[in-house]
Amino acid sequence: MNEKNLKMLREDLIGELEAINQYQDHIDESDSEEVKKILGHIRDEEKEHFAELVKIIRKLDNTQEEKFQEEKI
Repeated sequence: MNEKNLKMLREDLIGELEAINQYQDHIDESDSEEVKKILGHIRDEEKEHFAELVKIIRKLDNTQEEKFQEEKI
């Protein structure tokens, strides 16, 4: 497996988690239901991106997949 690709994908995971946390912070700070709704939707899209990245990492990294299997994830 190309370690360069795996490194990039893992860095992308970090970015998605940071985005999820940032959107959640903004939701928590907002007093507008409209803003909360829109940001919640965007946050949930970031969660989808995170899941997609985990899926491809599991496919490309046999050791990582073994660890997920061991943990029954």
